Amino acid sequence: MTDHVLSPALFVVMIVLVMKVMDGLPQLAFDRHRPPKVAIGLWLLVAVPSLLQFAFPGIYDALHRDSDKIIDQGQWWRAYTSFMVQDGGVGGTAFNLFVLALIGFAAERVWGSRMLLALAPALLLVFSVDTFLVHGPSGGGNSGLTFRIATSIAGLALVTRPGRRPYLLTAAIVVDGALLLLLGDGHGEPIITGIVAGLIAARVQRRWPRVWRPVADDPDAVQPKAAAIERTPEPEGDLDGR
Repeated sequence: MTDHVLSPALFVVMIVLVMKVMDGLPQLAFDRHRPPKVAIGLWLLVAVPSLLQFAFPGIYDALHRDSDKIIDQGQWWRAYTSFMVQDGGVGGTAFNLFVLALIGFAAERVWGSRMLLALAPALLLVFSVDTFLVHGPSGGGNSGLTFRIATSIAGLALVTRPGRRPYLLTAAIVVDGALLLLLGDGHGEPIITGIVAGLIAARVQRRWPRVWRPVADDPDAVQPKAAAIERTPEPEGDLDGR
């Protein structure tokens, strides 16, 4: 996975596009009495070992992704723990933790706590399969998981709020991911596959709403402004009853 000099700019573009998609979705409101518990838990799960690794390098040695040890020595857990440590130094760690905090909060607002709690480990399970089959580069970092969670919001929008705006924004996200791949940066893959994961998760959520509790059905959810305008009843007549 090679980072190009233009990669950070394309990462920022992807995040901005995802936030634009999010504007058109119903969102839960969190405060200190009702915090985003799943997002906070996910952030701590990554942040604690990622920060401790600088004082205790053995943490990185034990948890990072290493195909030789996974495939040849049976250390299977590395496929699922590598997102908890970082290989990008202080700067890369700070960026990854900041984006995870931003995206985790956003995702819980539009997916809901229960769905995000299921979606994050599902993404880890599905997209770690190739680490058991292919001798890839060793390393660590949560960017792959974070980017998939981010662009899953676009997949959610395509199912629940279809229209020209989400279609165009999602197409722009795909182009962003494709550009990264053309530049030799493997982060383009999670950006694109995250949309597909979001499509699947949104259909599952719609199929079993009582289990997964769509945010759109939550009475405490803040609806998009456009939707609120559409639901505003028209006056039935003037003061004279006409």
